[in-house]
Amino acid sequence: MVFHGALTYLCVLPRITLPAYDRRMILVTGASGTVGRTVVDELRKTGAPFKAMYREPSNAPNAVTADFADKESMKRVLAGVDTVYLVCSPIPELVDLENNAIEACVEAGVKHVVLNSALGAGDYPKSFPGWHRQVEEKLQASGLGYTILRPNSFMQNIVLYNAPASVPREPSTRPHAAHDSVLSTCAMSPQPLPRR
Repeated sequence: MVFHGALTYLCVLPRITLPAYDRRMILVTGASGTVGRTVVDELRKTGAPFKAMYREPSNAPNAVTADFADKESMKRVLAGVDTVYLVCSPIPELVDLENNAIEACVEAGVKHVVLNSALGAGDYPKSFPGWHRQVEEKLQASGLGYTILRPNSFMQNIVLYNAPASVPREPSTRPHAAHDSVLSTCAMSPQPLPRR
């Protein structure tokens, strides 16, 4: 299933507790990033079991350390995981790194991947949207259950990229928008995900 988004606003998840027999382990990649951090924050509120993946060791709750480029580290953090929220920094290596993650998910027996893609991935073959399209195609051919999210932008990016000088903040802290909006947290709700 593919979700297309315009400018995304705050997604409020229902605060539910899953019965013990229905608790599936979720791995959130990119846990130190804007989107991954918000997904982790929302999962923490639901009580759903999860691991938060960082490239460098972290003291954060539920932290695990792995790198998409290191298959052994991915194998280690994917042990016992049913669902993966997959997001990567917008770098030229995105295709190779996320493809490595998808292959590791297949090998580890993951059941479902929620891919944070980009609006235009199906329409624009160049640059950033084109990179995401390649990853989407890899995921669709993998045999895994999947949900693809194609957000356009996030409210916090308006502040981060368009008006950083207008946001009062302490030195070395990141600005926060009033609506820390992440459409993708909707997909991580412990409710059943739409299947392909």
